[in-house]
Amino acid sequence: MAMVTFSLLVLAMIASYAGAFAKPTLHHLDVAVVAPAQLIDALDNRDGLDVTAVADAAAARTQVLERRADAALVESSGRLDIYVAGGGGHSVAAAAETVGRAVAGEAGLVPSVTDIAPTSAGNPSGTVEFYAIIFVSLGASIGATAFGYLVGSVRRPWTLALRTVTLSTYAALLAGVVTIYVDTGIDALGAHPWQVFGALWLYAMAVGGAVTGVSAAFGTVAALIVTAFLVIVGNAAAAGPVGLPLLSGFYTVFNRIVPQGSGVALLRSIEYFGGHGAVTPIVTLVIWAATGAALAMLATTVRMPAAQRLWQRVAVHG
Repeated sequence: MAMVTFSLLVLAMIASYAGAFAKPTLHHLDVAVVAPAQLIDALDNRDGLDVTAVADAAAARTQVLERRADAALVESSGRLDIYVAGGGGHSVAAAAETVGRAVAGEAGLVPSVTDIAPTSAGNPSGTVEFYAIIFVSLGASIGATAFGYLVGSVRRPWTLALRTVTLSTYAALLAGVVTIYVDTGIDALGAHPWQVFGALWLYAMAVGGAVTGVSAAFGTVAALIVTAFLVIVGNAAAAGPVGLPLLSGFYTVFNRIVPQGSGVALLRSIEYFGGHGAVTPIVTLVIWAATGAALAMLATTVRMPAAQRLWQRVAVHG
């Protein structure tokens, strides 16, 4: 049964990754546009585009840099300026360029492509953020499980305090090691090292805290189910290699729910967009961490001797 279970787990991971990444198709691209009404109407009629008309080129660029649009198209004097953001995902930038060149060709305009949020020389494909999050996920979930065996079940306040300190320290160590490597080791995410460290620490606390809380409240089996869900669905829903606009509808639903999606989005916001678009990922990660903490505290309270005696009195006396 163990061999079959692990084989099915591997198969599920392959199916999940293949379904999410193997054949990326443009589903929803937010585009800021400066153009005559006729061209805007033509863009509105194209599948997969969500068009927002803006006043001028500066406003269009701002939309992209503040992560309110994936790309921008600006028509001016027989030319179509195509503003893309490689930091938001190279596949997304390539898809936006393809759309822009097609529109320019149909309208008889000369296309000009500018990447206004490019990736670094150490991370030209823009995938280091995704892999950093994926492997921090593995470290945080495995670490939380290991601490459960080493420290024991969360049954007393001092055990909960010890587990919290241990997990927080481990999250800092994990975030520090990864930050140093991606900064000084490969010079991939070196523009804002302290912010990257903070994002990775919060992410590790969200994953490790959730696993710890579920384990404390519902047992090891429940924690393993949560871990399997995060590995199988969460990693694919992060949309790291392809970007959210090219992710299939099933995984798009989970992108803003699972911590992986928020972790990747947060790192990209910090590294390439000046922190714009970081609020929602931070709130999502805090919710995951807070939910885990609440479950652990509830489980600890219920299992305290005073609470056990109270439950026994209620059971005896009705």
